[in-house]
Amino acid sequence: MIVREALRSSFPFHVSESQLEMIATSRGLDLDGMFDSSVASGREFNLAKADVIKTIVMTPNVSEGGVSISFNDKAGMIAIANSIYGAYGEPLLGHETPTVKPLDW
Repeated sequence: MIVREALRSSFPFHVSESQLEMIATSRGLDLDGMFDSSVASGREFNLAKADVIKTIVMTPNVSEGGVSISFNDKAGMIAIANSIYGAYGEPLLGHETPTVKPLDW
């Protein structure tokens, strides 16, 4: 199995090929490489999984093949992504620093 197939099979929801490639490229993950235990436990693959979860959660009204994600499901998925992000010292979802600051009058 190649990494692309392993990453896709980790989730029951569709993520476009361009989204998958963008995520993999930003994490330095070779989607066409062979998937093995070192890849499965590696930083790049696991952070890419968290990024795919983030992409799915950020998509409004996710529903595919008779399966849909409710608000509670999204909260659980965010917790999974955050556990991965936290393990690698990455910023957690919902804890981003605001980029816009109020004006001092």
